[in-house]
Order: sequence, then structure tokens, then C-alpha cells
Amino acid sequence: MEDEYIGRVAAATAPPEAYPSELPVYTRSSSTEWDVPPAEQTHRFSLTSKKSQSPWLNVTVMSRAKSATDQPTFYQNAPIVGSVELNLDKETPVDEVSIAVSALAGPIEGCVHLVAQRLSMSMLYGRLSIFSHSASNFLSTVKTLYSAAESHADVDSPSMFSAKRGRLQGKQTWPFSLRLPKGVSILSSITDDGTAERENYRLPATFSDERAKVNIEYLLVARVSRGGFKGTSKLTIPITYIPLARPCRPTISRQLAYHESGPLPGPDRDPDGWKAIPPILQHGMLFKTIPVVAECTLHVSRPLSYTRGGLIHLLLSIHSVNDQFLDLIAPQSIQFQLVQHLTFGSPPQETRFSKRLSAQMTVKRIERATASWWRSPSVGVSNTARTFAGELLIPEDLVPACRILHYGHEYELCLCPLRAVGYTPSMPTNTALVSVPVGIVTAFAQGPPPLSYIPPQYDVYGRGAG
Repeated sequence: MEDEYIGRVAAATAPPEAYPSELPVYTRSSSTEWDVPPAEQTHRFSLTSKKSQSPWLNVTVMSRAKSATDQPTFYQNAPIVGSVELNLDKETPVDEVSIAVSALAGPIEGCVHLVAQRLSMSMLYGRLSIFSHSASNFLSTVKTLYSAAESHADVDSPSMFSAKRGRLQGKQTWPFSLRLPKGVSILSSITDDGTAERENYRLPATFSDERAKVNIEYLLVARVSRGGFKGTSKLTIPITYIPLARPCRPTISRQLAYHESGPLPGPDRDPDGWKAIPPILQHGMLFKTIPVVAECTLHVSRPLSYTRGGLIHLLLSIHSVNDQFLDLIAPQSIQFQLVQHLTFGSPPQETRFSKRLSAQMTVKRIERATASWWRSPSVGVSNTARTFAGELLIPEDLVPACRILHYGHEYELCLCPLRAVGYTPSMPTNTALVSVPVGIVTAFAQGPPPLSYIPPQYDVYGRGAG
């Protein structure tokens, strides 16, 4: 049986995601100057009468989706605006009409079945589905549009004045506006003395990932409760929620390079624009007989928070006294990935609630993107070193880091051992020599957009330089 957690709207802003303190992660602003599409797409959904084959329950909603055929899309801080409409051929008893949003998280395999079980009420739902063994509601926001029990209804239809004792007829329309909170406060544990403890979470983005077997969905649900044997009718609409966050601005030097299409300033000219990783020693054997030691120095463009669809600039210097080894090192020798780490369950805690509900911690590692490398033209030739420039393109559909209930995921950049013909590293090639935690956000920093410097012959994504 699935566990259910209905979250309260957090009274205060939920805490930011945890990153190392040296990272200028990203900014959240009340400014409306976000690079998001306007809310100009109209979506219409209907329930059809079995007898007349004509729609009797209609929901119209405005969204920021790319087209009217796409799933309705809503961004953080923006209201969900629309209307609920009834077309009743004859006088019909109606007890209540409501609109709601809910969110749920859980397993991809069980989502369809769980939706059918869960939607016994009309609300805005948020839900998390993880694997096939658990699914949890974490948000529920309901707005009643009409109630027969009240003395009057807030409607804009003249025919409503003919309503008596909860019986409606003709066309009835109720406008609505719902706003998603930035976060929720969810019961996390109950101590031995009976004290309830709650934890704040930011609302995660909508996503469904086949590789991770995780689904987070938001549902807009219109509900019409009719008297007698008619029961309740529901119109359920999946919607997409996108949180808004942008990285801090890059350094002035890099902004000028972007704006003027100039060369990218390196760590010597723009030290604040790069994170310098302490040198890493890599040991291995050349042709199975010659011991080799290589010192790798990595620089990663800052700030260490990147917009999906954007770029990460990289520099890697490889030092060794074995010039034969250096001659074998090519751009394809460098293995550098953006890795997503997924966590399921919670560490054991000394609370009754946690002991009953927490599952064993499970971690899954998924490579989401790989960097492209080329020899750096700005560094002179050396007998003891080779320097490469690199770029990593952030996938446009990558989901920002999140943590909700027993699920979480975060990102890091990983440099793995070098590969070359005739060279065998001393450690497995899929082991990270160094990892750098990074943030993934949904909006670009204010200022000029990032510029790609990759030569066309090394561009596996077909972007081209500049």
C-alpha cells in the first residue's frame, strides 16, 4: 500500500539546495524579466455525455506551452488561470464544483494505476512515483467554485439565478485562478514523545525519467459532485511545472568575450572566472612495462551553476616526464562527464515515523552528458605538458536538482582516468579521479548568452564555433 503525504504550503521560503559554500549557486529574483514564453496558449479539455455525445464539462486553461497541443506548462510564481464550464441540457442536481492542483511522486510503472486510485477529489495534485513500490502525494490545493450548501454562488452566468436547491441548468461558467507555492512543509517524523516534525521542500519540476524509473507529476482536476446516484465526475489534466532559477552573472571579462565574440579569457587573465581543481596524480603503465605518472590540472568555468541548454567551459593540463606518453594523449583520451546521482529512501533516524516509513538508501549513477575536447591553441607546445580546452553541453531537458520526500537527485562533474593506445591506468576507467558538485537551473544569467568556442571538427553536437 502506498504511503501518502499531503504537504502544507511552506510558511517561509524553503531552504536552498545544499551546495559547497564556495559555490555561487544561483539567484532567485522577484523580477518579472524571465526568459519564458508568454501565457498565450489556450488549452481546452472536455468530458462528453454518453447519451448525447456532446461535451458537458469543459475546462479551459491558459499556459506558457509552446503550442496548444502540448501539455499545459506553468512556471514558478505564475498563476494557473482558466475556467470551468457546465453545459446541462436539463435541470440537474449539483452539490459542488471545484478545481484543484495536486503533485505526486512515484514509480513510472505504477503511475497510471495510482492516478486512478488517488483522484477521488478535485484538486491540484503533485505526486512522486519511485520504482513500483511507493507513490506519495506531496501537494494538494483545492478551490471550491460552486457549493449548493452556500447561500449564493460566485458565477458569471445569468442563468445561475434560476438555480434552486442545488439544481442547475444550461451553460454555467466559473473562472478560477490558482497559484502554486514555492515549497511545501511535510510531516517527516513523529518522535517518541509524540511530537510531529515537519520538513520544508521546494517544489520540484515535472519530470518522467525512464532511466531513473522516477516520475513527478502535477495534475489539474475539475470535480463535479452530483446528487443521488450520479456520483462524482472528474476531468483530470496533466500539467507541467517548471521552477525558475538562474545562475549568477559570469565575470565581466567573460561577459565582454561573449558580447564581442572575442577569445575566452583563461585562468591567467580571468582567475575569478575559473575554479582551479588541485592537481591530481594519475598512475599507470605504458606498453605494460613502463611506469607512468601524469599530473592533471583541471579548471572549470564559474559560477558552478549552469543553465540547461547552456555550456560549461573546461581546461585540462596534463604534465608528465614521459614524452612518449604525452604524444599518445589525444582529445578522445579525456573522459569527462556530467553525472546525475539519485537517492532513494532515507538514512535511519531515531523516530517511530522514520523507522516505519524509511527504506534503505539506494544510490543510482547516470551519465547525462560528455564533454568534447581539443588542443588549446592559446598554450604553447611543451615537451612535458599538453593542454586541452573542452566544452560540455547541458541537455535542454535536464531536470534541476531536487529533494522531495524519500527521493533526491543532484549533479557533479567527473574526470575519469585517461585512456590511450598502449596505456593502462592503475585504477578502473569508470572511477572518478575528481568530482565537482554543480547546480543545474532553468534560466540563463542576465547579460549576453554563453558562447561556444569548440572547433567544428570536434563538435559532436553540430553547434559550430561561435
